[in-house]
Amino acid sequence: MEYIIGSDNRQIVLGEDEWSGVKKIAAKVAGDIKLVTDAEYKITESTSAGDFSGGVYAATLGKSSLAKELLDKCGISEDTLAGKRECYAFQVVETVNGGSALVIVGSDKRGTIYGLFHISDLLGVSPWVYFADVSPKKRDSVALTDADNFVSKEPSVKYRGFFINDEWPSFGTWTFKHFGGFTAQMYEHVFELILRMKGNYLWPAMWTSNFSLDGPGLANAELADELGIVMSNSHHEPCLRHSEEWDLVKGDDTKYGSAWNFSKNREGLINYWRDGLSRNGKFENVVTMGMRGERDSEVLGREATLQDNIDYLKDVITVQNNLIKETISEDLDSVPRMLAIYKEVEKYFYGDETAEGLRYWPELDGITCMLCDDNFANMRKLPEEFEKDRRGGWGMYYHFDYHGDPISYEWVNSTHLSKVWEQMGQAYESGVRDIWIVNVGDLKPQELPLSFFMDLAYDFDKWGTSNTDSATEYLRNWVERQFAGCEDAYEDIYALLDTYTYVNSIRRPEALNERIYHPVNYGEAEYMLQLADISVSKAEDLWDKFKETPLKDAFYQLVYFPVCASMNLLEMQLFAGINHHLAGQGRPSANIYGGLINECMDRDLELQKGYYECADGKWDGIMGSEHMGFVHWNDEEARYPVVHTVIPSRRPRVVVAGSYSDSYTMGGDWTRHPIVLTGLCSPTCFFEKLELENAGTGDIEWKVTECDEWISLSASEGVLKEGDTDILVVTTGDNLPEGTFVGKFVIKAAMYKVEVYVCARNFTEEEAAIDHFVPVLPDEVAAFVKESDLELSIEAGELELSEDEDAQAPSYRIIDNYGKYGSAAKAFPVNCDFGKVAAEDLPSLTGSFYVPKDGKYEIRLITAPCNPLSTESLLRVKMAIDPESTTDAAFESVTTVGAGYQGGERTCPEWTKGVLDNQHETVLTRNLSKGWHDLTILPQDPGVVIERLVIREAAFARKDGYLHNCPVRGF
Repeated sequence: MEYIIGSDNRQIVLGEDEWSGVKKIAAKVAGDIKLVTDAEYKITESTSAGDFSGGVYAATLGKSSLAKELLDKCGISEDTLAGKRECYAFQVVETVNGGSALVIVGSDKRGTIYGLFHISDLLGVSPWVYFADVSPKKRDSVALTDADNFVSKEPSVKYRGFFINDEWPSFGTWTFKHFGGFTAQMYEHVFELILRMKGNYLWPAMWTSNFSLDGPGLANAELADELGIVMSNSHHEPCLRHSEEWDLVKGDDTKYGSAWNFSKNREGLINYWRDGLSRNGKFENVVTMGMRGERDSEVLGREATLQDNIDYLKDVITVQNNLIKETISEDLDSVPRMLAIYKEVEKYFYGDETAEGLRYWPELDGITCMLCDDNFANMRKLPEEFEKDRRGGWGMYYHFDYHGDPISYEWVNSTHLSKVWEQMGQAYESGVRDIWIVNVGDLKPQELPLSFFMDLAYDFDKWGTSNTDSATEYLRNWVERQFAGCEDAYEDIYALLDTYTYVNSIRRPEALNERIYHPVNYGEAEYMLQLADISVSKAEDLWDKFKETPLKDAFYQLVYFPVCASMNLLEMQLFAGINHHLAGQGRPSANIYGGLINECMDRDLELQKGYYECADGKWDGIMGSEHMGFVHWNDEEARYPVVHTVIPSRRPRVVVAGSYSDSYTMGGDWTRHPIVLTGLCSPTCFFEKLELENAGTGDIEWKVTECDEWISLSASEGVLKEGDTDILVVTTGDNLPEGTFVGKFVIKAAMYKVEVYVCARNFTEEEAAIDHFVPVLPDEVAAFVKESDLELSIEAGELELSEDEDAQAPSYRIIDNYGKYGSAAKAFPVNCDFGKVAAEDLPSLTGSFYVPKDGKYEIRLITAPCNPLSTESLLRVKMAIDPESTTDAAFESVTTVGAGYQGGERTCPEWTKGVLDNQHETVLTRNLSKGWHDLTILPQDPGVVIERLVIREAAFARKDGYLHNCPVRGF
């Protein structure tokens, strides 16, 4: 049996007594059917299913008079849905005349709405049909069969939604231009998006707006309630009132008073909160409890003690609970309430040895404790085992956007899906299952991560910790959903989205400057420029294909703009770094990069203008956030790159420099110094490059006058035209002696002389076959080489994982496509107390490596910038070199953060550096003998995410860099 949408009986039948919000959504679904099939579906209201002649029938159990009748026709017991949260039955059934109908019955209002929008899903209509202009593929009809029948399960998380925040200048400018403000006309599109994503919860914009006044009046709140959107206010807006609302009503001559301080203005604030609860309490809400200072600040001064703050909050919450009883319901448990444990409130919640916090306070029973990340998408404290099931449960306030220290990020998406999967999975498995809310800033740039966040919250069984490949699978599915019918482009779009989010996540655009990626060391700038060039070229090729199709606006917004704008900004800062580097060496080629910087500035404006022109100007104003060169936490005093200009010398001059080293010389008699090339000591380096640039006037002849016989050069002489640069490729010949050696060649140009020393190793056949060989320098260079870029990096994906026949036993798992270096390893179960696991049962990670000589070596453990998940944790692991087993006494506890570390605290330099650099780094020094070694890691504290091991000679300082050994990525 099948029901054909777009062909069979073209009606959607609802009960006359159905929720008005369901009726509105039914009309939107009829619009989706027309969008895909051109078929006109009418909305019919009835008191019964009547002759059940065909079409789509939808009803809400307990509300619509059609519901029980329709369940009977489906052969589904009422008990299947009764009492369930947001579930629906979706079934093709036979009609009395031998035809077919589609029946949808919801357990409640949102269940019916989700069931109706499931039709849109099957039609291929994206939730982003309005907010990203995703045009669905046209079809004559869509056939539904018995295979499409199912009863949905309850969502994994009870309340699932987002927070429109930091909305100026972008979202605010856009909504005022097109809707006259934060009105119900605009919010209807937001509510529809939430419901299409099977969400139910919203914190509205609040910087300059008042949700319950701007509708106009209560229109926003009334519409939200009608459509089934549960409203709340942000973490510092209690009792259903808005931050900006206080400024409108406060005053010494009003019943509210003027001070936002409960100790000084108790009666005034009680009146203010009572009126808010009375006004909005009739709607479906989660009431924000507690109190912070005005404009999201600390409520009491710095002179207040911890106990003062705890007592203050207890007084506030007790009064608020009583007000809720007075205005909404005597049964407090029937009123959803939430206390945000945000920033300094975490201290008041946990307390310390001098003051017991709110954690065990009985008055919090029934209130959802909303935990918060560190504003940079890393969990802070999470529930411990004994409190996972507390009455009221737990929530999480997460961030894809943040306006605050150390540096804001509010422009395009800078969140990699694998990070969301790993961190929100940690939260869910720790019992955070009542509220998930994410700060999406202006909403528009966050289409991809928000989709994943909402689907993860709705169906954690499908996308959560049981599926290690979740992020990769989801991205592929998301691309296919937004660009249905464009099969030839799927792989390229996937690669573009994955690459730009990787680039933005390892260093957020606003925190990027010319000093981040080194212009020469480790080849970082060259590597990142390759990524940018490949991405932009691919995006341009695809744009040529999409710009004449119905998906052109969607492609521009979801792919072309974020890819090209992100890579343009990256290139601009890389060019600035190279410009400064070359100018510092007196090289006129710096001027080329100065010109490229100016081109990038122009391109940035051009891309923004293109966004404003999308969909005939529909998005004019939306992408106006500052995003270049932040020097403070916000955009005040943000600086565009400074362009250095080099005027060539008025006489002949040559500059010789290593391509992957910041050393250079002009070869003068008194100032020259040797260039040392060390890369050929690494088995993964097959050539070095030397740059010779004419930095003066006139042509300059150069010639190699001396050269050790085992050094091979791409040229031995040449002529440098004015302004030109020659590249000399240096390799080893066949007659390199065994071991590690230092050779030399000499370049003469005009009156200048340059000595170049080449360090190289003749790798034996056995050494060449070693994957993890620690490169070392010849002993004789220690006198004049003080720093080195030689090191071995072992990525997490290369580590050996222990195996256990018991699938339920603790284990390490590799997370692909994660973090700064492309993979990570994490111990599961994520909330396991590994201290209670017998040593012989602990999982292990092992990195094997070979050192070619005895000596002192640095071991660097690179981990994700996570935070301790409990008051006792220091994100510890156990490490040993060459242990015989996991019970070996050689294992020592290693902390990956310092004793005074405070995640999310702007005064903690270790945290601020960690979230900006996107890593923690722990350095150990060990004496190692020549030969093979095994570095083994065991879990100790939960939540540690290991990304890379680095082994290098301790005798030399590490050269500056951001990525150092660049990970293998690209197309």
